[in-house]
Amino acid sequence: MRDYSNIPMLQLDDTNNLKKAEAQVHHAEPIIIQFPENFNISIDPAICKCKKADNPAHYLNCDISIVLNVLALENNINELKTLATIAHEAGQVVDIETDNRRIIIHD
Repeated sequence: MRDYSNIPMLQLDDTNNLKKAEAQVHHAEPIIIQFPENFNISIDPAICKCKKADNPAHYLNCDISIVLNVLALENNINELKTLATIAHEAGQVVDIETDNRRIIIHD
């Protein structure tokens, strides 16, 4: 299990917080995005090129561009597509915790 305790977290209350995430990711800094209860965080780990974690609800080092574009479509949040582009250009990947409804963007 990875330790994410020193990574800043943003609550996705509205799309304005995604601007903060974009700035963080643009500088290749890690960030956790916590999604609300009604957010669909379901992904296909094979399509998203994820590695399995010890916990079956967690996926590691997924392709950030695929993941964020899928989440953007599933939740009708186009701003996630912008974040996907920025993160991909910064060489970031993403860990997903479906049980905790959060993603961890890191290098």
